[in-house]
Amino acid sequence: MQALKFEKTGSLDGLSLVNIDKPILRPGEALIRVRAAGINGSDAAGILGMLPFVTTPRIPGRDFSGEVVEALDASGASSQEWIGAEVWGTGSERGFTSDGTFSQYVTVPIAALSRKPASLDHSRAGSMTLPWLCAWITVDTLANVKQGDNVIIIGARGGIGSAAAQLCNERGARIFGTYTSLAKATPPSYITPIEIGSKNAIREAIAKAGLQNKIDVLLDCAGYEQPFNDALFTMTPNGTGRVVVMAVHAKDGLFPISMRTFYTKALTLKGMLSSILGPLEVKEVLDNLAKKIDSGVLEGPKEVKEVDMKNMDTVKGALQEILTRASHVRSVIIP
Repeated sequence: MQALKFEKTGSLDGLSLVNIDKPILRPGEALIRVRAAGINGSDAAGILGMLPFVTTPRIPGRDFSGEVVEALDASGASSQEWIGAEVWGTGSERGFTSDGTFSQYVTVPIAALSRKPASLDHSRAGSMTLPWLCAWITVDTLANVKQGDNVIIIGARGGIGSAAAQLCNERGARIFGTYTSLAKATPPSYITPIEIGSKNAIREAIAKAGLQNKIDVLLDCAGYEQPFNDALFTMTPNGTGRVVVMAVHAKDGLFPISMRTFYTKALTLKGMLSSILGPLEVKEVLDNLAKKIDSGVLEGPKEVKEVDMKNMDTVKGALQEILTRASHVRSVIIP
């Protein structure tokens, strides 16, 4: 089979197209023919050596959508139950310490298989699993967003931010979302948009809405110092404010935080790590999302960019693009 692989970290030029053997199935596993594999920032960061836990040599890629072509039950005998099923998946250590989905085939535990939304094709399904898993962990597991909460999402146009906004809206929260520019953006009706055009744009917008000191949840999906500290200023001081971070733009991973604002408002800070959920927990999330997407409660992506795995220039361009956040349309590898 064909796959994308890097022998050492440090440069996107280290990624190459290789011919290798298909994975050997173990009892209790299914073999998936990958039809689309979403490109995420963590894929590029892993190749570049920005994630110290990534081991080499490695096939990157965490998201996939495809079909089950082979399966073995717990005894090692062939199992027909899932053959032909269209499935999607993401998460765990795939692409980091075990080989990932930028490949024609990938193995998955049968117990962790999740049927993709019937209303989405493979490209759209494969583009959204990790961003939506991150959004679910952020909104549900970490921030515990509830009906009536006032929520600020920094980076509401990105993959995780836009998914988190949908989940917050479903729970009955009031949502404020930041945008670098509204000139070419059309925020959904349930988001009150804040254009980051000045140093205090967030606090000014929240004060105008009459909610200064009444923001319950801050979800930072971008990782920039100024908007983060600006948003902290708006949060509730009653000890129930929740802050979740999942990104930092600086290469060294550092930026100053107004600790005085933080402790005087008695805020709680949590970091989002997508691999905190195991395969069975990820399956539960994806099964839930699939039902809600097919029923129209949640909405999948309207468009994606398809990238031919054999075109290395296009592959590297897509990895660079997501690392620099140069596009708001997600890309998928087509093996």
